[in-house]
Amino acid sequence: MSSIVLQNVEKKYGDKYIIENLNLTIESGSFTVLVGPSGCGKSTTLRMIAGLEENTGGSIFIGGQDMSKVEPGRRNLAMVFQNYALYPTMTVEQNIEYGLKNNKVPKDERKRLITDIAETVGLTKHLHKKPEFLSGGERQRLALARAMVKKPAIFLMDEPLSNLDAKLRQQMREELIELHKKLGATIVYVTHDQVEAMSMGTKIVLMNGGKIMQEDTPHHMYRQPENIFSSKFIGTPAMNILELQHCQSALRQLAPKEAKYVGFRPEKVKFSLDAVEPSASSSVLTFEGMLTTREVLGAETIYKAQLDQSRSIVIKCFDSVVRELNQATLYVEPAHLTFFDANEQRIHQADVTSSNSALMSVRP
Repeated sequence: MSSIVLQNVEKKYGDKYIIENLNLTIESGSFTVLVGPSGCGKSTTLRMIAGLEENTGGSIFIGGQDMSKVEPGRRNLAMVFQNYALYPTMTVEQNIEYGLKNNKVPKDERKRLITDIAETVGLTKHLHKKPEFLSGGERQRLALARAMVKKPAIFLMDEPLSNLDAKLRQQMREELIELHKKLGATIVYVTHDQVEAMSMGTKIVLMNGGKIMQEDTPHHMYRQPENIFSSKFIGTPAMNILELQHCQSALRQLAPKEAKYVGFRPEKVKFSLDAVEPSASSSVLTFEGMLTTREVLGAETIYKAQLDQSRSIVIKCFDSVVRELNQATLYVEPAHLTFFDANEQRIHQADVTSSNSALMSVRP
């Protein structure tokens, strides 16, 4: 059992709460990603699980056991830090072996474990090198190997890829996914990068201000954000959010009574420069806007459409690139709309398109 349960956990320094009344269950064998902006409390949460910081309220259970009186070294977990924390005067082999020696593992067993782990993380040919002669990716693998060789039930990772370049980060994400499948251990991973969260996590815990804004699978968090914070943090580009009061009555009539905001993902927006209704849709919402910027990113193109002096929306397209930016008619199907109330919480509702078969025009 390597599940982790946080019950009413608090952390404060003086009178300032960093974490307040946090309740979270991390399932055994999951790859759970704590994600959020800097200062949201995700690293503090990880350090409390590790025992490196003491929670000032509530309880933390690992494998059903209360960790209140349990020291970090006896929690059956390993931590991988952002700075790798390698011993510079030791070789790769000695770095991996160090923890095994401390645990008084017999020499023959140490040799076997080092050989197996080095092969798993692709460091076999580097065993006699010191860290200064390794690349950034190889140092990261060494940090992982030192954690893995102890065969912990839980891995805690605090932004371990942030020092790598974009290409290497992508490669290491793939390797971490494969390692998780191979090891079957529980991984708790902290990052501020939503791409890492979406690509690796089996569950995402989105935090802000020491509180959980939403916890869900990557798929559901993207498609069903529970609040405006989630809708804007998860997704590149972020979800478009408009205030209903600035939209014409057709959209306000379509919205639930308590709705104050409407949102839709950039890839759900279609546009035409000749103001012709798309034949594929029998019921769409129509916006008028001026295409003002264009970013060509290979397989996709990002446009910004200015609706008026103060409001704009973003469009993501996967087809041809428009040569000249111009006035455009923008289309969104009602099924792709998400409504939020005055507290910026999502309104769960029945399909709003069923009784709206006619074309509705909303010209902000």
